[in-house]
Amino acid sequence: MDNMKFLSAIPSQLIYADMIYENMNFSWVEHYWHQLDKNGIFIVQTDYHTVAQMKLHLDTMVNATFVNWVIYKQEWGGVPRKGFPQKHDDILIYCKGENFTWHGDRVQIPKVTAGTKLDKKGTGLKIPCSVFDDLGNFSTMSKERIKNGNGKCIQWQKPIKLLQRLIAPFINAGDLVLDPFCGTATSGVVALRNCCCYIGIENDNAVAKIAEERLLKEQKNMEGIYYDCLNMLDWRILP
Repeated sequence: MDNMKFLSAIPSQLIYADMIYENMNFSWVEHYWHQLDKNGIFIVQTDYHTVAQMKLHLDTMVNATFVNWVIYKQEWGGVPRKGFPQKHDDILIYCKGENFTWHGDRVQIPKVTAGTKLDKKGTGLKIPCSVFDDLGNFSTMSKERIKNGNGKCIQWQKPIKLLQRLIAPFINAGDLVLDPFCGTATSGVVALRNCCCYIGIENDNAVAKIAEERLLKEQKNMEGIYYDCLNMLDWRILP
């Protein structure tokens, strides 16, 4: 609640929320929806526990326009003794208005028909469909996984390529990306790489420190490459 009050006067162009999947308390949605700029994008990542209820809730938001229901598929981990294994996340994308930013060229992937007569535009590229089954598995063995001081992977971390696909098409340089459940701040890495401002909120102090170090390292790596963009950005670590 302290973060909600502090940020209430800061409009955001995109909000990405990787929420606690089994939590049915959606009170935070109203606050951040109110903070979303006109024609801004609101992205909620969850799974079968809450996606149906969350969609019904988002449908009631003022000026809400449904954009996409994305399936992020990952086939690793255990399986049930009976029934089909739940191996995906559900991601809801809404716009507060109708005229949202869209840069589809940033997320294009190769066509199967590239180089043939069926590739009428001749680009060999296409926009991926809303079922993301081409991003591979982000298991605990992935090199991108971040570990804590005990050598264990930070829970619920998301891969950069997933958030790049979700966030990059909907933003312009200088926009503000807000993540109310930022964890290790993968959303912040994507925001910086797309020359956007960023606010991340994390309840776990140890994880927040890891996120801070990660963002500082990312910013340093970008110096000299995106110098002009970095000059116009402002992000701070607050207690």
